[in-house]
Amino acid sequence: MQTAIRYLQAFQHSIWSELTMLYSKYAVTGLLWMSGLALAQPTTHILESVVLPASAIQNAKNAPAPVNGLVHTHLVVLPALEWEKALSSDEATDPTMKIGLAREVAATSTVAKTQQALQWNVLPQGQQVSAINIQSTGAYGLRAGVLVERIPDTAQLRIYSQEHPDAIIERSGAEINALLTLNRNAGEKDVSASTWWTPDVGAGDTTVEIVLPAGTPVDALRIAIPRVSHIYQNLSLPTDAEWAEMTRKGSAKATAASTCEPDITCTEEYQTERNAVARMVYTLADGATSMCTGTLLNNTKADYVPYFLTANHCISTQAEASSLQTNWFYHASRCGSGVPGANVATRTAGATLLHATSMTDSALLKLNEMPPVGVTLAGWDARTPGQEGDAVYGLHHALGNLLEYNQGILSGRFDCHRNGAWFFDCEHNFSSGSFYGVRWSLGDNARGSSGSALFRNGHVIATLQGGGASCTRRPENLDYYGRFDKVFNDRLWQWLANGAV
Repeated sequence: MQTAIRYLQAFQHSIWSELTMLYSKYAVTGLLWMSGLALAQPTTHILESVVLPASAIQNAKNAPAPVNGLVHTHLVVLPALEWEKALSSDEATDPTMKIGLAREVAATSTVAKTQQALQWNVLPQGQQVSAINIQSTGAYGLRAGVLVERIPDTAQLRIYSQEHPDAIIERSGAEINALLTLNRNAGEKDVSASTWWTPDVGAGDTTVEIVLPAGTPVDALRIAIPRVSHIYQNLSLPTDAEWAEMTRKGSAKATAASTCEPDITCTEEYQTERNAVARMVYTLADGATSMCTGTLLNNTKADYVPYFLTANHCISTQAEASSLQTNWFYHASRCGSGVPGANVATRTAGATLLHATSMTDSALLKLNEMPPVGVTLAGWDARTPGQEGDAVYGLHHALGNLLEYNQGILSGRFDCHRNGAWFFDCEHNFSSGSFYGVRWSLGDNARGSSGSALFRNGHVIATLQGGGASCTRRPENLDYYGRFDKVFNDRLWQWLANGAV
């Protein structure tokens, strides 16, 4: 007998859903299966995890320093939002964990207005520099949507906040042009094909500073910043010192492991797998910013290419992949501390979308920037399908929080189909369903967990679509994960198992 289950993925914790490597030896062309090349069959269907060594990281960049000279910065201040109206309309359009929304910037909406705003100054070495700072009142973070008509490869765009002007993220014109070429080659249209989203630097303002080499005319640069993504969720956590002060004042809230939201640092299990998981932040074509979870995967060539698995309903276009930021080692410093460890690392260069499918709600990316030394490239198992009663566990960033874990068992196979932005339907298909149902005995998922991997015996076997499981442990409430073996045999083996072990 088939049982149809329809879930509304709402904001509540219990009912929800969610460049080629620039100038590197790891470069491959995205969307390889469209090229018509004849490929060999997969060399294996199961692979173990491996830890990324320092030898795999090449040409590490030094941290950028402020320019040696005066920078004229044009200030743009956006007024406070009408929060209730903005959030109600924004949350209704996306099933993932929405953390930011678009705001129009009239002062820099066109190339002509932006050129007028840029006041250039000549540096001692002959370069020219100018900057625009945009402040969005009430924001916890900000991403500027830089619409590029033309930018010299030799230009440098430097992103920082006024609060932390020394914490600079720098991208060359060549890197930005490479990302936008990826967008266009993948079929992106309109402004999304030509928009570069600046990294979020964790403040309510962002400065876009442009440095042009000596001899480059300023009219060689033609950009506009017609909108920003205003991040209204506070993604930062207190430091140990700040937590100690909060505790002294009585304002700290204990976050020790519980049966509903167990902290990964409160268990000795999953020491290897936990370091394969990253918190994801990405921006959509409409300027909204969302959050999901993804997992780094190993491949049979043992070449440390950073393949990254998440959900199709998180990232399904190249423009979204180009905007990806990842947070690594986003774990509590110690059990129940509520603060991240000192080794948290962020990568902001985006990714190349290799494959995305609604069949299993899966997406495979290749990160454009190597993750930090010590991360795990997780093993996977596409050989043995999951069976009813198999012990499984999940690792995820529920609500964008520090890494949590779940434990449970497989509870059947299902066919699931998304029915609008907020609904999906699942029906039992015991023989060939493309999704596993999971019943948890410890832990729970939430918005932000979408795209996270389901593990069995140290191997990835599925990715999270959504569900209705909750801490009440009602037996009819399951979470649903797209089967890895299905999408592996369909496409993913071409990247993960197209070579000798």
